[in-house]
Amino acid sequence: MKKLFLMLLMFFMIVSCELKKAQEAYDNKEYIKSIYFTLNYFENHPNKIEKIKPDIKNEIMEKFSNIANYYKTQAGSSNLEERQNGYEGLYKIYALFDIYSQSSNFTDFLSKYNDDELLSEIYKIIDEHIKTKKLENKYSEDIILALNKYYGNIINYTKELSEIKKADKNKILKYESISRKMSQDEADKLIEYANIKEKSKEYRDAQKLNEAVPKVYGQYQRNYKNVYTKSRELKRKADYQEADELYQSAVSRVSGITRKYEYRKSIEELKELQKIIPNFKDSKWKIEEYSKKAYVKYKISGCNNSHIPAYIKGSLSKIGVYVEYSSNAEVQINCKATDNYQVSTYPSEIKNLSQVKDIKNSDGQTVKKQFIFQENKTKAVESLDFSYKIELSGYVKRNYSGNAYKKHETNSLQYLGDVPSEYSDKDKIEKLWGESEMRRKVYDSASFFKNLEDMIEELEKL
Repeated sequence: MKKLFLMLLMFFMIVSCELKKAQEAYDNKEYIKSIYFTLNYFENHPNKIEKIKPDIKNEIMEKFSNIANYYKTQAGSSNLEERQNGYEGLYKIYALFDIYSQSSNFTDFLSKYNDDELLSEIYKIIDEHIKTKKLENKYSEDIILALNKYYGNIINYTKELSEIKKADKNKILKYESISRKMSQDEADKLIEYANIKEKSKEYRDAQKLNEAVPKVYGQYQRNYKNVYTKSRELKRKADYQEADELYQSAVSRVSGITRKYEYRKSIEELKELQKIIPNFKDSKWKIEEYSKKAYVKYKISGCNNSHIPAYIKGSLSKIGVYVEYSSNAEVQINCKATDNYQVSTYPSEIKNLSQVKDIKNSDGQTVKKQFIFQENKTKAVESLDFSYKIELSGYVKRNYSGNAYKKHETNSLQYLGDVPSEYSDKDKIEKLWGESEMRRKVYDSASFFKNLEDMIEELEKL
């Protein structure tokens, strides 16, 4: 008797759970999901339909009717988005009622609607969307996104229907065929717009549209309408077109009296096109030729015992080239600097400590133990004294100067030896910043890095 009671309790919990899911989906306006939860339960338990209470059955029928009317209202909207959503909703309802044989106990929806007519309306709306958006004038990414949006909802839904358990195989094949047909239509649209782009010599867009075809229809026909070969052909055309545009831009930029930064910009474009097509035309030779005119020749004098020259060379690496002789320099950089980093350490303060504490021995007995350990305090101070004067002469005349001093003190505490447990988390180890970090902080506070940025801006104008 107890076993029977538990089985009945479990049954009611399952029913309650299924109806709760359906109700929650309905309340959240996830209407198709609500229908699915309801029909799925009765399909798996067909004998329960005869036992269902009239008021519950009427409630289910009313909700199904409300859902159908909701999508029917949207289907009559003048707004394309709403209209498509309405017809897609009606079609999804039709598909569920068609697959789940128990649906006839709750609705006569299938007798009122025709799935071919619903699909036909969806196709008409998609065509209207396409014409309204004038996709032929859009970039490939926008075309792909738009077509995925227009076709994707029904394609994905009809694919999901095949996952419904106990569904009639013929019904599944029917909706798989619809999914394939719609995928093929989307693929044909992609190819159509790819051809339009190719005729307009927008080869990169045409390439991307062709490459999107296998993602849409590849599971049915891998090389549909020979798109792989076409994509490779379009890539060659697009690469040549892109490289040639960069080449023409680079050459035209330096055709007259040109400043150095324009040569550098042309070199960047020539290097970029070489990533697309190596050794395109005479790009390699032009890079070498432009490099002779692109970079500021500079010489650094002074600062022999500081890190300043390394910072200057690093900052000017993209716009300048260092020369050994002042006679070859377009800009002379003279500097004086002090840069003294020091570390001072102090003798450790050591204190011998001893404590007697109660502990448990290996036998679990409480015994006295003497702990002998040390308290070790250490102190270290690092400092950096920095000052500089930099003078630019030649093509650029500027002066910079600054100074700063910074000190950083560390104090560490450590317990060594046979240390009682309460001291285990009292260690405090402080580390020095180190020479590189100290230098970064001091140089920054002295405005040296800001002066370097200003120096670069001045030289970039040449």
